[in-house]
Amino acid sequence: MADLDSILLVDDHPLFRNGLKSLIKGAFPDSAIREAGSLAEAEKELAEIDPFIVILDITLPDGNGISFAGNHIRKSPECRVFILTMHQRSGLLIQAREAGCQGYFLKEGDGSAIIAALKSEDKAFSVSPQMKDHLKAVEEYNGIVQRYAFLTRREKEVFRLFAEGLGYKEVAWKLGISPRTASVHRYNIFGKLNISSDVELVKAAREVGLLI
Repeated sequence: MADLDSILLVDDHPLFRNGLKSLIKGAFPDSAIREAGSLAEAEKELAEIDPFIVILDITLPDGNGISFAGNHIRKSPECRVFILTMHQRSGLLIQAREAGCQGYFLKEGDGSAIIAALKSEDKAFSVSPQMKDHLKAVEEYNGIVQRYAFLTRREKEVFRLFAEGLGYKEVAWKLGISPRTASVHRYNIFGKLNISSDVELVKAAREVGLLI
């Protein structure tokens, strides 16, 4: 991969920025690396340069790095933005991905994961090893919610009743349909939600808010 043209590091700890700068220079020796200790300083840097990469923290003295990232990405969609933080939280990971960031990495790592992401031409959202389970949980949750939205009204009714533990005959009686029709609906629901067992059905019902 060609050396990155320009990189902006946004973090309010100078010692950490120095260490990160050295790490990146080792991988991309010819890159121009600029630094900012706040969002205000980052705004000034961005007014002067058009960085290919922005790496920034979430908690900064004058604001939230994720919100700042989202605003910048909307203005410069070609820029690749990565979050580098101490916060190991799924909610923040979701916010970063929805803002358009390309990755979410933890400061406690050795830096190899974010360097690998910078070198990669893959546009998929990437995370540090410690966040992989968080990302998997987020993707599974979002996937179920999105797939659930495509169920018909009747399928949603059948889904809820089966999730509550009713059998074919009880579901059929409740909805005024035949047990065979209830069975067909159940089969279609399993296919649309990409689930294959009663345990997964109940789990999916909890994730979409049908069960507490």
